Amino acid sequence: MDVRANTNIAAVLAILEDGKPRNTAAILREGIANGTLSHSTPETNLYVNLTDYIARVTMRGERPEFVQDPVTREFRVNHPVDDWPDVVLAPRPRNISTDTLALISERLRSTSTAKDPAAFELAVCDAFSLMGFVATHIGGNAMPDGTLDAPLGPLGYRAILECKTSHSGVAENVWPAEPAKFREPHGATAAVLVAPGIKHEAMFLAELKAHDVGYWTVDDLILALQHDVDAYECRELFKGGPVHERMRDLIWNRAHGAEKRALVIRRMLQRQAFDAQRDLVGRVPWTEMPVLTLDLAMVLVERALRTAGVSGGATRDEIRAAMDDLVYASDAVALPDRGGIIVRTPGTWSQATTTGATPTPYAPSAPR
Repeated sequence: MDVRANTNIAAVLAILEDGKPRNTAAILREGIANGTLSHSTPETNLYVNLTDYIARVTMRGERPEFVQDPVTREFRVNHPVDDWPDVVLAPRPRNISTDTLALISERLRSTSTAKDPAAFELAVCDAFSLMGFVATHIGGNAMPDGTLDAPLGPLGYRAILECKTSHSGVAENVWPAEPAKFREPHGATAAVLVAPGIKHEAMFLAELKAHDVGYWTVDDLILALQHDVDAYECRELFKGGPVHERMRDLIWNRAHGAEKRALVIRRMLQRQAFDAQRDLVGRVPWTEMPVLTLDLAMVLVERALRTAGVSGGATRDEIRAAMDDLVYASDAVALPDRGGIIVRTPGTWSQATTTGATPTPYAPSAPR
């Protein structure tokens, strides 16, 4: 089941995608405020809708896109709780124009349910080409539909491509062993099967794992294009089994993983270090002023994280990287002979979500 096919559940998922848990009342308030949920939606009905979705997906042996805490009864996306402050991440560079994305998406959808398999094979090859692959269409009897070469130097690899069309949108009698048998003869290390949809029977899913064949729906391929997934990331996405959950994890980690942590740590460190330097003015002679060492930086960031309600801390390597980044960005000056840095500017801090809200300007505390 595609959770986005249900309007109410899709709206709830969009609300929960910041990683923060919410009860049904809070979800309904936010949905009404942003126009995605109706004023007439009863809170009880919404609660039943969400819990029924979780139960149905779980019974099928699949992973629901959001879950409910058994104690608090709150809902959250099916990822670890992200209690780090929200920040506005820099947008990822677009590798595919909006017009091109619209054209290839329509082409994939229309050819996947038409009567010309070769047209669909070519569309899929073109889609993977936009992701950075050197895609070669082959087709024909006793041959794969294509090969995908990742031009990544010593990290490069080749994948076998197999495509299946279906007028109904749900292909049947699809055998993962078919693309798998072409791996060795064509010097490939991966195999991927693309279809508009496939009847998810236990035997098909078991065969995907047994033959280490990745399965992508047309919607999965379009989602990858929308998020500029590249050939390097596809090394993991091509592993055996349906790709949907791994794709969700990839997109989640981009917004809530290492990049976000690095930005939060860098901004906290810059603000806290500058405040500490400012507080020492008039108390300590200039010649005796301390510099920001790695150990001191760890103390400042840990204190700031706890104040912000973050349950986990920053690693030593993350703090060191933040100090290096401040120097590289000319927001700090390195003093190698003193074993540390001096922060030049306080920077800005924003706890706005990724909606492009204006960052909070620096507001120093009053001198003591």
